Amino acid sequence: MKELTINISKEFSKYIGGREKRLGKFSGEDFREKFLEENFENYDRINIELDGTLGYPLDFLDETFGTMARRYGKEKFWERVAFISANTYVSDKIAYIVNHSKQEDLP
Repeated sequence: MKELTINISKEFSKYIGGREKRLGKFSGEDFREKFLEENFENYDRINIELDGTLGYPLDFLDETFGTMARRYGKEKFWERVAFISANTYVSDKIAYIVNHSKQEDLP
């Protein structure tokens, strides 16, 4: 099994931004493009370490993880992605976003 672990605070930023790149640095769109989209099909499992940041805006979480769930389906998302954190506060928010996402119809 080919695995990748991404520590957001060390490899991306401790200061998390909003949804889109045009709105500022360290956006959910930027993280999704640089870390998830590039690796989603190349790894069997992507472990994401959530600790060490100064919080996560909901629009960042939705753009990053909700978008992936809508594109690939929530079942495939959960097969590939796991979260590592000292508490479940942020991972519970992500689970809610992903589990309430509807897969897009791709052409």
